[in-house]
Amino acid sequence: MTRPGEITALVLAGGRGSRMDGRDKGLQAFQGQPLVVHALERLRRQEGGLVGPLMISANRHLPDYRRLEVPVWPDADAEFAGPLAGVLSGLTHCTTPLLLTVPCDCPRFPLDLARRLAAAMDSDTDVVVAAAPELPGGECRPQPVFALFRRTLREPLQTFLDGGGRAIFRWMNGLRTVVVRFDQVSDDPHAFANANTLADLSALAALPRPS
Repeated sequence: MTRPGEITALVLAGGRGSRMDGRDKGLQAFQGQPLVVHALERLRRQEGGLVGPLMISANRHLPDYRRLEVPVWPDADAEFAGPLAGVLSGLTHCTTPLLLTVPCDCPRFPLDLARRLAAAMDSDTDVVVAAAPELPGGECRPQPVFALFRRTLREPLQTFLDGGGRAIFRWMNGLRTVVVRFDQVSDDPHAFANANTLADLSALAALPRPS
């Protein structure tokens, strides 16, 4: 059983923003605050107080992220190697048994995310991944950047990246992975909608505010 504070949470904000005209997605304004601030606030509000330390994975505009007064960790190299490079930074600096990752561009993710993922983590599990439709009525599919990892995965992930691996699904396929569905009637159908583009960001801003 996961106790309060036993999960470190990492906001992944280290991408190039190529589908957003190169903008740093985490710093884009949404309802009056940068997207990364919304992610941090929803992590602080996670049910059961399971989330303790917070961190950000970022590779650009580091002074802006550091003003948020949580640790900011860039990738080990400057190649923008994808979300797994950010996960590795998180696992390297994680001080609790478990690491929860969320992307910076999804400002409505569930407040019970940590609780539901942790409930599926047992002694035989390496990683628990959320699955949900990205749009109402869409197919429920794994959302691999919404995941709960054991801290002990740092070395296996380092080995995978050193071997040229980049694809997050390929790495997870070699792990003991459990998938938790977030498609119940009571779940917000827009909870996992993300802002890949400026148009996506505008569409999210038009929705009613989440709880």
